[in-house]
Formats: sequence, structure tokens, C-alpha cells
Amino acid sequence: MTFLTLPLISLGVSSLLVGAFCALKSAKPRLPAIFGASASFACFLRAAFEVSAAGHERLFDPWLKFFEADALDATPMAFFAALTLGVLILMPRRDATGKALAGMLLLASATQTAYAAANLAVLAVGWWLTSLPFVLRMFGEDRSQKVTQGFLIASSIALTIAISVLHHIEIDEISHASNLAFTLLILAVALRKGLFPLHGWMISQFEHGPLLPVALLFNGHLGALLIARSETTTLTLAEKHTLDILSIIALATALITSIRGFAEKKPRRMLGLLCLSQASFILAGIATASAEGITGALVHWLVVAAASTGLIAIVRVLEVRVSSTDDPDGHFGFAAKAPRLATFFLVCGLALIGLPGTLGYCAEDLIFHGALENHPWLGIALPIATAFNAINLLRIFNLLFLGVLPRDVIDIPDALPRERWPLAAVSIFLILGGIFPYKVLQWREDAAHGIETALGLDAQEHSGHR
Repeated sequence: MTFLTLPLISLGVSSLLVGAFCALKSAKPRLPAIFGASASFACFLRAAFEVSAAGHERLFDPWLKFFEADALDATPMAFFAALTLGVLILMPRRDATGKALAGMLLLASATQTAYAAANLAVLAVGWWLTSLPFVLRMFGEDRSQKVTQGFLIASSIALTIAISVLHHIEIDEISHASNLAFTLLILAVALRKGLFPLHGWMISQFEHGPLLPVALLFNGHLGALLIARSETTTLTLAEKHTLDILSIIALATALITSIRGFAEKKPRRMLGLLCLSQASFILAGIATASAEGITGALVHWLVVAAASTGLIAIVRVLEVRVSSTDDPDGHFGFAAKAPRLATFFLVCGLALIGLPGTLGYCAEDLIFHGALENHPWLGIALPIATAFNAINLLRIFNLLFLGVLPRDVIDIPDALPRERWPLAAVSIFLILGGIFPYKVLQWREDAAHGIETALGLDAQEHSGHR
């Protein structure tokens, strides 16, 4: 069964590329795009089951080391494929042009290539290709695209230089990299994730860019994957110090963006700051190098991907219905006409900030405990950022859904069936995950165990040298 992983992953990536090509050529591009995304999701879901059955084994085909599947990347691959399919289904007709759909499938295939990379060269190829749809302007023209292209390309260059410094190209050999290479890897992550003080381009993309492609780009979380991969190897003491610095930078990003949100009134910018702040918890948790923190970060990875995609999709759906949401003068009161969208928004938002009873609460609780274990002041600062984000979430909800409808808004439709079902699936996942968290923890415990074991061995080696 191990040898099924390579054809499954290859077929999953190929399905996305075929769907992209057919979407460009078809008069009704959404249908082939959804078909390609559905086939891809089936392949990655099957690969995830293969990994689950194998337990702690790492699955790859030794005769052709391009793609692999293991406990760390199998679940995110299947999850990202599901998100891609959901976004394509609920995408407004105005946005669902052949070029835009092809660009989103190309972005998804590049992200999946990076996830499934069996070595750093393949990972770098996927990392580079994620910038291609933006370089080709497949999502239209706007003033934020050139800045986005610049940061994505700069991140790719940093990663490429880091790879050239490595003595070996295998991901398992990343521990043999020089301190310079590891520092460049961290720089690539900071550029890609939009960590402080490099977060401006991501906020600008939320404000001016195409929202649904931004959701896929933002929720790829390739930076978190790269850091998690590095922790499965034996890190030097200097590299561990660099990880500590990354944890501090991630915390600073979470705090600064949460505070910065108080000064904003535009829904898009407020949403971007909220999502970026909560996503920084992932890196902060992984970089704590503690079992609880890493487990929480891996679970929070799924929470951020699901909840932020739901929030972004709802904001875009409302923009299509009402053209005056960019810079509002007052409250919109959309809940009176669109109660389902209001409910979905509230569920996704509350799960993102960690409301008890949702999966976000379980993830953030583990991150806080992990941070307290190694860095007590980090464990104190993260709840503060969460509290600020909770206030900002309620501000966005009040702005969009509470109050009286503007006079120029006579009527707007509530969630359409093609919007309702993907949003309902996201909401159910976030709620049931909070009620039965052990089920989700089972998906990530093998990955967390592998990282924990590597870090434990590393700690023993350092203590032995002393």
C-alpha cells in the first residue's frame, strides 16, 4: 500500500492542472474546475488514509523521490484540497472567470507540490510556482499585485539561496545546513507569512487584492510546514536560538496586528489583521519546541485554514451583493436579510479566536500551555492578543450585520445553496472538532510525536556534549 502514495499524489496534482487547462478553454469554466478539484480531493484524501494506516512510518516511493506523504503533510494536503473545492463551489459568478479559476487551481497545485515534496528542491519548485498566478495577473489588475509579486519572489529567492548552501538536498538532511542557510529559511518564512515588520504586503493584499485567491495563498501555510520539517531533524544550538527569535517575531506580529486592528474601520483591513494575528499563533506554537505547543500549532493550522476561509468567503459574498462595503460610514445591518451568512460568520469568527466549545479553543489552549512551559511571558502575551482579536471580531460583525440596513439596500439574498453547503461544512467541522477534539488530535498526534521525538533526541545529544 505504501507505493500507492506516489501515484495518488501525482494524480492529485495532475487533476488540478488538467482542471486549470480545461477551465481556460471551456465556455462554462466552473464545471471542469470543480471536477478537477474534486478528483484532487479524492486522491489526497486516499493518501491521507494510507498514512493514517501506516502510523509513524514515512511513506514514499524510494525509486522516485519526488513526492512523499507522512504524518506531517498528509492531513494538510487533504484539508487544503477540500478548501480549494469549497472555494470554487461558492465563488461568486462575477469572479468565476476561466482565467481566475485556472489561476486558483494553479495556485492549489503549486501548494500541494510543496506539501508533498520529498526534498527541498521540489519544495522550492512548489514555493516558486505559488507566485506564478500573481505574476501572470490571472486574478486581474490592482495596485497591490506588484507588491505581492515582489514579496513572493523575494521569499522564493531566499529559499533557493538557502538550498544552494545546503550540503545535501534531502529534507532529512536539513540539519547539516549552515547557520546561514537556516537563517535564510527563516527569512523566507517571514517574507511569505508576512511577519512583523514585513506584514504590510499581506494586509494590502487583503484590502485591494482578490479575496478568494488570497484565502488560498494565505492558508497554504508553507512557512509553518518548512519550520515543522526543520524541527524533525537534529538542530544545532544556534539554530534553536534562531527558532526562539522566530517565536518572538511571531508573537510580536500577533500582538501588533491585534492592536492595529482597533484603528481600522474598513472590513477588509480589519479581517486581514485578524487573520494574520491568529495565523501567527501557528509559528509561535511550533517554535516553542514543546510537545503541547507543537500539537496545538498543528491543530490551529487546520482551524485557521477553515475559519479564515469561511470569513473571507462571506465578506466577498457580501461585497458582490452590496457594492458599498469598502469604506463604510455606519453599520450595514445585513443580518436582517442574510441571517444564515451572519450565523456562519459568527461561528467561523468565534472558532478562530478560540471560543470554548469550538476546535479553536482546544488548539489555543495547547499553544498557551506550550508557551508557558518554555517561555512564560509568551504564554501571557498570547491570551492578550486573543482578547484584542475577539474585540476586533465583534467590531467586524457589528459593522457588517448589526444596525439598520442602508436606504439604498432594498433587499439582498441570503446564502445561496452553493454558498450554504461549503460554509455549513466548515462550521460543522469547527463545532464538532470542539466537541470531539480527540478525533482531530489523532490526525496530528503522529506528526507532533515525530517532532517531539526529534527534539528530545536533540536535547539529549546537547546534554551529552555538556
